[in-house]
Amino acid sequence: MVPLRKITKARTARELERLIEDDKERGWKVGSRVNHFPHHSRPYQILMKFETDKEHVKL
Repeated sequence: MVPLRKITKARTARELERLIEDDKERGWKVGSRVNHFPHHSRPYQILMKFETDKEHVKL
């Protein structure tokens, strides 16, 4: 089973982009489209999945 991780703490689209880039450096890749919940305190959410095909992953 592929490890999944959900980013739910982004308050802005820019903050979500920064969090995605941080996770990509650690071997994660985008696993879903961006979800936007306008009435939520942290409206931007996305699902990430771990890249298992990489030889070297920074931890």
